[in-house]
Amino acid sequence: MTGTAVVCLPPSGAGRSFYRGWPRRIDGAAVRPMSLAGHEERMREALPGSVGQAASDIAGRVAALDADRVVLFGHSLGAAVAYETAALLAARTDAPRLAVVLSARQAPGGPSPVLAALDGDDRALLDTVSAWGGMPPGGADGELAALLAPVLRADLAMSAGYTVPGGPLRVPVTVVGYREDTVVPLAEVGRWSALCEGPFRCETLAGGHFAAKDAPGELIGLVREALERTAH
Repeated sequence: MTGTAVVCLPPSGAGRSFYRGWPRRIDGAAVRPMSLAGHEERMREALPGSVGQAASDIAGRVAALDADRVVLFGHSLGAAVAYETAALLAARTDAPRLAVVLSARQAPGGPSPVLAALDGDDRALLDTVSAWGGMPPGGADGELAALLAPVLRADLAMSAGYTVPGGPLRVPVTVVGYREDTVVPLAEVGRWSALCEGPFRCETLAGGHFAAKDAPGELIGLVREALERTAH
């Protein structure tokens, strides 16, 4: 295996275009955003029924990159998928050297912040995600809303159902919370430490729940540090 990759996994309702504002390379490593099945360029595929199912699919795609060093970056729902993908990859005899960065995601087993959003109709669901900062107010109407709402609802249900992790992970893990995040409390981000047996760090950055979309310099710096950990 040769090469280094940063694999980026998106939040609920989003695909790989969530990361279009990110650099294409970080310290020589190719940045590889990946959509889950049923999203964006994979919209004709069936949506995954669980985080574990999504992780199994992504693990196969990461293995196909044939990279010897991989950082898995996941944001919100993508963080849960990244954690489970890392657990699957770490169990392989040909596993790459791994590090994981989990962004804006509460640890499993605690209260889910998305359950209330699932109680209303599709319009209420989209309005809630708009309030979180996931789309402009009124940004999804008509045909777009009809396409987006079922995918978003399925993703949020999958996120809420993620309660039993496949870890603990023994690879380097960095978790990131955001000061202005009204969805995921900072205290819930820190609880990932109980599920990580390797090097662990918890960082707090400025921004709201979707701050990662804009590739803030401090966050890219944490990804760069995670890359350095895969070199040893």
